[in-house]
Amino acid sequence: MTMYEKLEAFNALACVLLERLNPVSSGDVSGMRKQWPAAPDEYFAFMQERGHGEIKEDDCALLLLTIQPTLCPAADYFGDDGFYKDGPYESGAKGEVWLFGWDSTGTAFGFDSGDNWRLLEIDNMRWITRLDLSFRQFVEGVLVCYPQRPISFANGVWRDSGDVSYTLSD
Repeated sequence: MTMYEKLEAFNALACVLLERLNPVSSGDVSGMRKQWPAAPDEYFAFMQERGHGEIKEDDCALLLLTIQPTLCPAADYFGDDGFYKDGPYESGAKGEVWLFGWDSTGTAFGFDSGDNWRLLEIDNMRWITRLDLSFRQFVEGVLVCYPQRPISFANGVWRDSGDVSYTLSD
């Protein structure tokens, strides 16, 4: 059984939301593992099993998330290093930030290599929100909290930025 084989169980729309993803070849994933050996295994498993592309509904203009084929330096995406400055709520990034994707508003998602590869959300003001999620919990939470995005997961409950709680119903 693969790590992400049951994603469709998290949301009735999951088949539609995930249909634009294209798996990354095992050779390319091996190369990524060599380049970023400390990055989370859950990320590499997702890239190989589900891959990169757009997560969105067919008729929805808003893109929920675009997952890149490989990690991208945050400074390249934003064109500056403003995410190292302290924001109004949280301190700036601690190490090199590697993005795995972004949404239609320009908010980016990635890992802080200087903070044990912690999951981050960086808005277009370059303000960081450290997410209380593993990469797998983030992916699952994107489906559970749809169309909102998760910021934390504990005891079987996801929370979004509006402090709304989500649980899976059997």
